[in-house]
Amino acid sequence: MARLYEMCNEIDSEDILLDREELTDEEKARLFSTMEAEGVIRKRQQRSSGNTEKNAKENTKRKQKRNSKRYVAGIAVAAALAIIITPNVSANAAYAMSQIPILGNVIKMITVREYNYDSERFEAKIKEAQLVQEEVVENDMDSAVKEQTKESLQTINEDIEEMTDRLIAQFEADVELGESYGGVYMEPQVVTDTDTWFTIRIVVTQVAGSGSEYEYFYHIDKTTGKIASLKDLFIDGADYMTPISEDIKKQMREQMAEDENLYYWVDDEITEWNFQSIKEDQNFYLNEDGQIVICFDEYEVAPGYMGLVQFTIDNSVVSDILKTDR
Repeated sequence: MARLYEMCNEIDSEDILLDREELTDEEKARLFSTMEAEGVIRKRQQRSSGNTEKNAKENTKRKQKRNSKRYVAGIAVAAALAIIITPNVSANAAYAMSQIPILGNVIKMITVREYNYDSERFEAKIKEAQLVQEEVVENDMDSAVKEQTKESLQTINEDIEEMTDRLIAQFEADVELGESYGGVYMEPQVVTDTDTWFTIRIVVTQVAGSGSEYEYFYHIDKTTGKIASLKDLFIDGADYMTPISEDIKKQMREQMAEDENLYYWVDDEITEWNFQSIKEDQNFYLNEDGQIVICFDEYEVAPGYMGLVQFTIDNSVVSDILKTDR
């Protein structure tokens, strides 16, 4: 972005203002389409017939110099010029430019602590992540959303810190006892980052004789800045749990029919083990195609050898109750 503005500064600002003032209605209408071109080419009104030959030559020289710089700058300069000029052309266009995602709510994940331990009997590899809010352009986002995002990130970060401290404390207590073998592993990653949604996934694996693996998901609705859950993807009051649960049961049966090595608790003789429905606080994330992926911890809906299991829900299953802004 810094280089983009540098390239803008290489163009004579006085000439830009002259061009802006002399844009015709037709040229204004074509302004956005020029952003797709390789360079920026804008017509200027002809000087009056009273101009001297000397002035005409100077104007031609200046114009050629500007066009040369614009050609080198390319698409990046075109975008920058549109940002500078368009708000002066149309109020609607100015609003549209303010909605460009890169100018809005940007959330990043950073690693703030790494805890590593390795001995003959114990091992730990723990990464603690924190979420930070970055601003690409000042005053480009609603102040209420900005403050809400700040509060949400603080809540999530405090929760992650507490979880990290707890895992380390338990591990160190096990090491001090030294009565068995053990390990703990914690790995964070960003799984969704769109214009409207952000999700971080933390996988925790604990080994002590046998092993267990589970996940934590934290979601931010960027349009509100609030911590979100699965229900926030759907129209208020909609029954999303039933269609998703039934689709998961269908997928379980289909997968077991295709592969005898797979087994889910869906039609088991011990009926109380059978999966009935997802939970209100169900783990999930949105994949790169915008589909809902339902996630289950180890032993939650299948024997331990199946590990963590996931089911991708086709949008057609919930299309009539999904919010349109997701």
